[in-house]
Amino acid sequence: MFQTAALPELINRVKALEDKTKKGGVHTMKTQDMFKRVEKINEKLEDPTIISSAKIDFNSLSEAEKALFRKSDEISQEYDQRGNTGILVKNGDIIYKNIEVMWKQITDLYCDNVPKAICGFTGLNFEIANYFFKLHFLNFEADLFECVKNLQRREENDKKEFLSDIKENRTKFYRIPRGFN
Repeated sequence: MFQTAALPELINRVKALEDKTKKGGVHTMKTQDMFKRVEKINEKLEDPTIISSAKIDFNSLSEAEKALFRKSDEISQEYDQRGNTGILVKNGDIIYKNIEVMWKQITDLYCDNVPKAICGFTGLNFEIANYFFKLHFLNFEADLFECVKNLQRREENDKKEFLSDIKENRTKFYRIPRGFN
């Protein structure tokens, strides 16, 4: 997946290639097409109406999983018609199971493909890349869930203050020291 920060660099490379093509330094007819495709990707990433580019193909699910999602749709329609939150509480286990199925699908897809991409980019042995990826990924999940548990214990005022701080200062990404929650 492209990160938005990397796209301007990619666009600049394509433009440089396009300039070389115009000057006769590179002979390719597809440079303009490539530039248009990169621009379209950039537009999609910047489009605020796109909630997520990740989709789970319903046909890739097992029959049991499909039945679970159909049941969840029925519950959702019943809730939409009646507005009774008791329906959601009564069927919470089905809703949570749907989340679990989606989580597993996404995690499997991610954990299967990232080590392969690492091997493709770096030439590392797959078993080595896969080992270190899974090690870091599983530690990430463990740290994240520990953090979520700690956040759930916080007072509502603390959560509101934290959310206000995030909105005011924008999310900043930095390396978190191990064991920090």
